[in-house]
Amino acid sequence: MAEHNLIKHIDTDPAKVAITPQGTRCALAGGSVQDHVNQPRPGTTYNNYMPNAKGLIIGEQQHFTQNNTDGLDPTLFVQLAGYIGQVSPILGMPDEDRVELERVAQDLHEEATSDHPEPGRLRQFATQLKDKLLEGATTMAATQGIQMAEQALAGLIQ
Repeated sequence: MAEHNLIKHIDTDPAKVAITPQGTRCALAGGSVQDHVNQPRPGTTYNNYMPNAKGLIIGEQQHFTQNNTDGLDPTLFVQLAGYIGQVSPILGMPDEDRVELERVAQDLHEEATSDHPEPGRLRQFATQLKDKLLEGATTMAATQGIQMAEQALAGLIQ
């Protein structure tokens, strides 16, 4: 029960335990601990296929699945991060700026594919990518990245 945060150990002699708020919810719900721990959470599952997806961000993955229980669709953010990873070498940016762009794209990818992506962090990273593309890149690939960032950010507002 401790591994599921239903009880916590109290450092006394003899050893004692205390029930946690999660443990209280489990007890009041009735049923077994297993029933409580294995409850499916409501949400949406997004299955994405990105052919030719290669680069620094998503490696050699073409398929990924994310179970989303927060009502947020991270797909556009994952696609933006992957796109930046693919095109960063051809944006014509100085190496220092390109490395920073790739770092922010990696941060965005990690947040977007986490169990509970936070809208504020997604907004922060996508805005940073957009701003960096506006500052330092003038290619069609950069323009596409800016549009992808705007589209992803617009999804947070809805």
